[in-house]
Amino acid sequence: MTKSIITSVIIVLSSLLFSCSGGSDSAKEPIIDEVNPPAKAIGILPVNGEPCSDYEAVSGNDAQVNISFSWQEAEYAQNYELVVYEGGNEVSRNVVNALNAKVSLNRGKAFTWNVIAKNSDGQTNSDTMSFVTPGTPIGNFVPYAADINLVFDTNTDLNVSWVGKDEDGDVLTYDVVVKEEGETLAEFNDLSVETLDPIATSPNMLYTVQVVSKDAFGNSSISEFSAMSTE
Repeated sequence: MTKSIITSVIIVLSSLLFSCSGGSDSAKEPIIDEVNPPAKAIGILPVNGEPCSDYEAVSGNDAQVNISFSWQEAEYAQNYELVVYEGGNEVSRNVVNALNAKVSLNRGKAFTWNVIAKNSDGQTNSDTMSFVTPGTPIGNFVPYAADINLVFDTNTDLNVSWVGKDEDGDVLTYDVVVKEEGETLAEFNDLSVETLDPIATSPNMLYTVQVVSKDAFGNSSISEFSAMSTE
């Protein structure tokens, strides 16, 4: 093989290698990490708006009972944070890796609770639930957390209603806040009814309704419910 032929072969091979290398670089695409925040956990026990029936006595403490909490698994959740309130005051907060937990609480009291599903991509609150522990109350019961219902009609209006309840049978009034993607859309105070006029919404948006149930003795409880609007 002559020198000119060898030189030509080397040039061709070099061109092919350069071409392949360049093609490989141009074909690369940026790697996008998938983000999966947890879904919303669904509470099971204690049953919302009812006296608690699943409990155990606390040894050596007649003033308290151990209350069993449980909830459905939330997709992508790595662990859960159980939060319990008496009125507007937090009385217990526990991070657990299971779908249940037990908390010691005072007898004859009304409590609200929710579960926060958590992972490295974020966290999601469950809806608020309420219950009353067994025993004779000292003073007046705090109202149960209202059971909120959200319905989007064919005109994309949001219909909001709720059911309030009080173990003492007290007359309740309500403060209501409606939020769109976390921003306040409408606010109402001291309502004696349990429904709102339809509220105009936008498609594919997250709406959250907060209801504060109040009795005449200064007791109150807070409940929240969220839903996505239709397309």
